Amino acid sequence: MLFSKKPKPKPKFRLEPFRRFSLFLQRTFESRKTPLWTKNFVFINISNFLLFFSFYLLMPTLPFYLTDIFNIQNTHAGLIIAVYVLASTIIKPITAFFADAFDRKRIYVFLFFIFTALYAGYIIAVTLILFIIVRILQGFAFGALMTVSNALVIDIIPRRRQGEGIGYFGLSGTFAMSMGPFIGLLFYDYFDFHYIFYASLFCGAIGGLFAILVKAPLAEKTKNEPITLDRFLLIKGLPIGLNYLFLAIAYGMLTTYVAMYGKELNVWGSSGIFFIVLSIGLIISRLFSGKHIDKGRVLEIIKLGNIFAAFAFFLLFFADKIPHSQSLMFFMAALLIGLSYGMIFPSFNVMFISLAPNSRRAAASSTYLTSWDLGIGLGIVFGGKIIDAINISSIYAFAGLAAIISVLYFVSISSGYFVKNKLR
Repeated sequence: MLFSKKPKPKPKFRLEPFRRFSLFLQRTFESRKTPLWTKNFVFINISNFLLFFSFYLLMPTLPFYLTDIFNIQNTHAGLIIAVYVLASTIIKPITAFFADAFDRKRIYVFLFFIFTALYAGYIIAVTLILFIIVRILQGFAFGALMTVSNALVIDIIPRRRQGEGIGYFGLSGTFAMSMGPFIGLLFYDYFDFHYIFYASLFCGAIGGLFAILVKAPLAEKTKNEPITLDRFLLIKGLPIGLNYLFLAIAYGMLTTYVAMYGKELNVWGSSGIFFIVLSIGLIISRLFSGKHIDKGRVLEIIKLGNIFAAFAFFLLFFADKIPHSQSLMFFMAALLIGLSYGMIFPSFNVMFISLAPNSRRAAASSTYLTSWDLGIGLGIVFGGKIIDAINISSIYAFAGLAAIISVLYFVSISSGYFVKNKLR
């Protein structure tokens, strides 16, 4: 008995791999039960494309219109165009209050037709003052539309496919950003200015018709709740908004001055080809990043996108310092920036939405969009000052530094804050 062998314990049957496989099958089955490409999602994507397409048709030609028709200097033309961005930024928190309290679909359709009708205002604006007034009013309408549409599409997208859905929704604007300026400049070369306004008016009207066709489930509203700051901006989202602002500063420095930089580098096609390559990067990354966001990898996607952005901006900074490599580095940076921001845009959007209850979706969208607008404005201002003080390539060193600050802030503060405070 003393030397009897103890029975060997039976090996434990490990269930973990089977649980994971079961969870994978469950998620796959549920995603098939909740299709993303419903007719309502298709309609809102078409209306969003036509909204941005009408906007970008006009965008590259307005400076020419102001200088040719009203005989003003380029500096003043830039300021007049910039009031659009200022008006758009101011209106977003105010719109969030109404979009969370009332029917978003009705507000969306109403704003869409107001925005579109203002294209006719450019045609009848025979004085510079009238033109500026129309520009400001359309800036208000555009900013309000962005806030409402971003909240409305979340109402339509199935919750388990939000990252994927937001990515595709953003693609509709990306396609418009790629096609609109090219076609607008073609119109400028061959037709009178007024035909560009007519084209924008027509595209906006068709987009408004598709907006009418959208049917969204009634979301939880904030009626009879006290009026607080949180109904205009999502207070809980402000720490994440600061993180997003640094990335917007870098992007503002990029988009405003990259055409000047490409000309200095003597790169073929410079700004036009740069933005086409950037758009390709955006499209590629949005096609795969959304699915990973829905699998719970939003933090990893943001870190990767942030690192890509920092590397790309420093690539631009060194483009004028390495002989015979200017074009390669210039366009490689464009692709990397497109890939990085294609990951960053939907990821941050999902983070803001995840921090907000359903009754604060518009406030979350307002905070997301306002952080971006403020960062873009700061990037434009700081970029101009850096060019005057040092040189144009230096702004991309500062842009890269802003991206590094963003990723350090994200790793040390934002990621932990998000995990602690997210609601879903």
